[in-house]
Amino acid sequence: MNLDLLAIGWVHSIACLVALAAGPLAFGTRKGSPRHILAGRVYVVSMVVLNLSALGIYRLGVFFFPHMLAVLTLALVAVGWATARSHWPRPLWRHLHLSAMIGSYYLLIGGAVNEAYLRIDSLRQMANREGPQLIGLTHGAVMLAFLVLLLGWNAVEISRTLSRRRRLLPGA
Repeated sequence: MNLDLLAIGWVHSIACLVALAAGPLAFGTRKGSPRHILAGRVYVVSMVVLNLSALGIYRLGVFFFPHMLAVLTLALVAVGWATARSHWPRPLWRHLHLSAMIGSYYLLIGGAVNEAYLRIDSLRQMANREGPQLIGLTHGAVMLAFLVLLLGWNAVEISRTLSRRRRLLPGA
């Protein structure tokens, strides 16, 4: 395993590990609970640190695709955080919050896939043997899992919203 990193790489890597752990805690706890809020704050801070540090990592000496993904991830985290804080726009904030945070976690996992193939010798050898389509297949499986998660959780939220509205209607 290749862990030859500069200080910024270590900060980036540690923030990635924190975000990888905090994300599922936030996703898996009751929404609005103190645990959810704490895990969400840890996730947001770690995502900001890891993506800002990513902007300072230049293996090729130029701003390129991974840097653009870091900017996109920062935007998703900002939308997710802002909608949770403001509860705006009123009818859609839960969907925006949920979708933005799931999208940001998907990008985190996508980066982890790339780093795994880059840093773990056996995976790098396998990718060299099988070709880049192996990495593409891995990303495709991750993308499919996150699409199912995104659609499923939004469907659950729509169902809860409709159920709440039915209970509030007179005569229902």
